[in-house]
Amino acid sequence: MKTKTALRFAGGYGLSVAISGIVSLAVIPAIIVAAGADAWATIAVAQAVAGFAFVFAVYGWGVVGPTEVARRSRDELGAYYFESLLSRVWLCLVILPISIVIAVLIVGDDALLAALTVASGVLVALGAGWFYVGESSPIRFLLIDTIPRIVGTVAGAVVLIATGDAVAFAALQLAGVLASAVIANWNILVRYPGWRFSLSPVRAVRNLAGQASPVAMSATASVYVNVPIVLIDLFLPSATAVYALAERIVRLALYSTRPVVQIAQGWVPNPVPEVQAARARRVTLIALALGALGGIVYAVAGPWIGDLLSGGTLAIPSALAVPMAINLAAILASQLTGFACLTAFGLTRTLATSTIVGAVVGTVLMYPLLLWIGAPGVAWGLAVAEVCVLGVQLFALAPRLRRSEPVGS
Repeated sequence: MKTKTALRFAGGYGLSVAISGIVSLAVIPAIIVAAGADAWATIAVAQAVAGFAFVFAVYGWGVVGPTEVARRSRDELGAYYFESLLSRVWLCLVILPISIVIAVLIVGDDALLAALTVASGVLVALGAGWFYVGESSPIRFLLIDTIPRIVGTVAGAVVLIATGDAVAFAALQLAGVLASAVIANWNILVRYPGWRFSLSPVRAVRNLAGQASPVAMSATASVYVNVPIVLIDLFLPSATAVYALAERIVRLALYSTRPVVQIAQGWVPNPVPEVQAARARRVTLIALALGALGGIVYAVAGPWIGDLLSGGTLAIPSALAVPMAINLAAILASQLTGFACLTAFGLTRTLATSTIVGAVVGTVLMYPLLLWIGAPGVAWGLAVAEVCVLGVQLFALAPRLRRSEPVGS
């Protein structure tokens, strides 16, 4: 990928990320101050349930879709996208009601708020952001995928501040998600003909073949990413709001670096093995530096950021900020070493293995540590898990990073 092209992508996707990040930051204090810590905790738990369900609703297209779109001819794209949409619609019809029931059972109160929040998180699977990444359309990504969802969220936040009604906020946010999906699907299917309409569930199931690996990997990762807050809400509900705030800052930091991952995914692959190895080395060094920087900033500024975002109503203690910082550092690095480097070398099984290792470690550690030291214990379990994920990836990458780049390449 040429420098000018990379900068154009960074500008396009970066603008989407910047707008989404700013709105997400602004919404946190709006919810906590206007609706209260309990509503914030309900939304956070419902979003965790939705995050896990989303993996099955999007069923691998978010992972393999961009690559498939990039490698297919224009004549194939319409049929490829429609088949994915058919499957995702049926998956959402099955998964959404189950997810809502689970979320309502966990949170107990605020059933409507939980249901609307889950719906927003799951139905994002009907969107087309991954397709726009694959066809290198950062402007469409911004205007069609991002802006409608942002408008819904902003409108909801305005109503929330004016009325204190968290349900209205969630309903308007859902409206933005649905608008984005409708506009994106229309845009793609009009631009790429050659698809054949169908509502067949059999055809939808048939389209799922061959995508079990990315789904298993994403689902496994989602377990130990989204389960912690559910565990805390079930066994230590008084800490849910604070943990949710600390965890949300981590996610926002990760989201802000998404353009770096997207650029690296397109830059590392190269038909010349030595060139690819050299690029992977550079990206790996950037990954480790980015992780270290992010971790240090979170450990130092995390409590202050939490105080600012919550309007002084919630305090992130250092005992929680430190393991969250380690968690953030490891993920910042592994998202680059995994999605940009391992996939370039065709090591998708190693990527899946690293995720499974992290899930096993996190699952084993989080519950006993929760009982031992409370919410920080869950964060430590997650931090150790993510360090293990990064370790497995670096171990697998090491032999492939040693190739020498040819002179003049």
